[in-house]
Amino acid sequence: MPAPRLILPGLYELSLPIPLGSVNVFFILTASGVILIDTGYPDRGAGALAGLAALGRKPEDVQHIIVTHHHIDHAGNVATLQSRTGATVWMHPLDAELVAQGQALRSTAHSAAGWVNRLAFGVGKWLMPATINPARVDRLVTDGAVIPVAGGLNVIHIPGHSAGQIGLYWLAQQVLFAADAVMYRGKGLQSPIVLEDETAAITSLARLDRYQFTTLCFGHGPVLSENAAAAFHRYVAVQAG
Repeated sequence: MPAPRLILPGLYELSLPIPLGSVNVFFILTASGVILIDTGYPDRGAGALAGLAALGRKPEDVQHIIVTHHHIDHAGNVATLQSRTGATVWMHPLDAELVAQGQALRSTAHSAAGWVNRLAFGVGKWLMPATINPARVDRLVTDGAVIPVAGGLNVIHIPGHSAGQIGLYWLAQQVLFAADAVMYRGKGLQSPIVLEDETAAITSLARLDRYQFTTLCFGHGPVLSENAAAAFHRYVAVQAG
């Protein structure tokens, strides 16, 4: 099992396996406890809990679990980790409703343009279940809300990949969590494989581009630190046409 990677003081990234690739979960360590961002592909919480142990923390140290969206690779272990940690679970209401129902994919989901994305989407649908263990979401957050942890995490509603997807802006550390609004794949930024609404996805990118940050975190692919804001701004300009 890979160990969490230090991104900056108090922030760790853990890359966990999924069919056809990997997904990232993040740990924010504070004096009062741990915040977990996303939960990984269903494995009964083994990956996230192993990462927690590698950081010298126990399940009961996790006080908050923030889930960026309802897809199986991000919300697959919400039920297990909620039970193991007793943490408060936060989500946008549009995707929280589906997690409560155990639904991991909307019928409107489709592949992004390009044969590679179409192939990956088709194989992914074949390999990945469309359901997860239902879980209770304790706190619903919408655009502009501030989750009162780690000095404040600003919630940014970024639909397109998923109707209830959220990003997070950690002002204290100048970190932007972009969830799956964009991926770092190969040698650069790319569109997510799965989309629900292309127009909303582009609008969401523009919304993220308003923030000042030095570190950009993705659901898929390594964290970008060097010239992160400039690289993202160029990517957004290209996507906007």
